[in-house]
Amino acid sequence: MNDIIEAISARIKAPYFGYAMLAFIALNWRGIFLLAATPGSPQVRLEAFDSATSFTSLIVWPLVVGAVVAVCSPWIKLAFAYLSRRPFEYIDNLHLDAEHKKTIRRTELERSRSELFASKETELIERAKRDEEVLQIEDESVQEQLRAELELLRKERDRMSHGLYGGEALQLSPTERELLTLAAKSGSGTISRNEYISGRNIQVGSTTFGADSTKDFAKYDSALRSLVSKELVRSMGTGGNIFELTHTGWQIADAL
Repeated sequence: MNDIIEAISARIKAPYFGYAMLAFIALNWRGIFLLAATPGSPQVRLEAFDSATSFTSLIVWPLVVGAVVAVCSPWIKLAFAYLSRRPFEYIDNLHLDAEHKKTIRRTELERSRSELFASKETELIERAKRDEEVLQIEDESVQEQLRAELELLRKERDRMSHGLYGGEALQLSPTERELLTLAAKSGSGTISRNEYISGRNIQVGSTTFGADSTKDFAKYDSALRSLVSKELVRSMGTGGNIFELTHTGWQIADAL
């Protein structure tokens, strides 16, 4: 019995018989409703069903509609696929163009980064060669003077290079510059944010800000928070009142 049920179920699930079954229900829904809802004996229900159906609606039209739909279904799918082909192609092309531009941009950045490092490597090699040339000078006073002048030129070159590649990315206010400079000069690179019952202040080394003015405290406190957000200063401990310069902060402070 189970094999028969499975065989019938497999036939119904086939495209043609499935469409025929749907057509049968659509054409004879009134008769099916009367057969299920009409009160009375089975004979009365069958008569109501027969009055709402016919041989053509029960057999002929379901088979014809099932055959037509089964034949037309692939063509309908083909038509929809053809109509939607261009939009999908356009979307795919947009994604491909975006990926292509991203790849080109990444390649350009890698090339510029490689050129930058290559120029710095060349500069280091040239510096080493100049140092060797300086060492070949026999007069020690001239040698020391030339070495000092080269050191000054190199510091100026490093400062200008840092301003070119780092200064444009980090815009520092005068207050932020003041905090960085004082923190670097203190030697420890620490900045304290102190709160007392009588007031608040920002302390950098031996210099205190905002102790006598709430406005000044707000200005320097805002500058301190800005330095933290730029990762030039980081908080120490869990209290959040002691801050120290980061490695980048030290570099920026030395260049100021």
